Amino acid sequence: MITRRYRSIFACVLMLGLAIPGAAIADNNGKGCSLLGSWFGVDTLEDKNLTGWMVTATGKSEKRGTNYFEYPNFDPTFFGYFPTAVRLSNSVGTWQRTGGNTFEYSFIGLALDATNQLVGILKTSGEISLSDDCNSETLTATVYLYDPAQGPFTDEPFQVVPFPELYGYRVQLD
Repeated sequence: MITRRYRSIFACVLMLGLAIPGAAIADNNGKGCSLLGSWFGVDTLEDKNLTGWMVTATGKSEKRGTNYFEYPNFDPTFFGYFPTAVRLSNSVGTWQRTGGNTFEYSFIGLALDATNQLVGILKTSGEISLSDDCNSETLTATVYLYDPAQGPFTDEPFQVVPFPELYGYRVQLD
């Protein structure tokens, strides 16, 4: 009788001991929402009217990866800083998770003239915060401008342009 009681108590303690770490891991594993997917810039999170930029975040994990940024309707002269530019390349870069639903990113694009000569370099960096439903994002963005003779990995930019808070919405299947 006593042996059976000890077995029952031991079994309960064992199950509780196994359940507690599992619950702790499930509650706060640091994973959060996935950034992977395609996102479109919107004017507000309520209206979701497109602003013209789009980005695709890829990766082999939920912790870091590559991003591909396009802004086909943006002024290629970048407000006159690159006056001879007629087009901007797509920008490519990287992202990484900094918390449950927060990320940092950076990408680089090129400003080109009519003969496809490099006339400027744009490096953009910022932070992303995903909503609780994982389908919208709030972003910061600062653009660093470089002369073609400068290196965006080693040199100081000739101009730094901070943008106001931006918003994005994830592409979903209908």
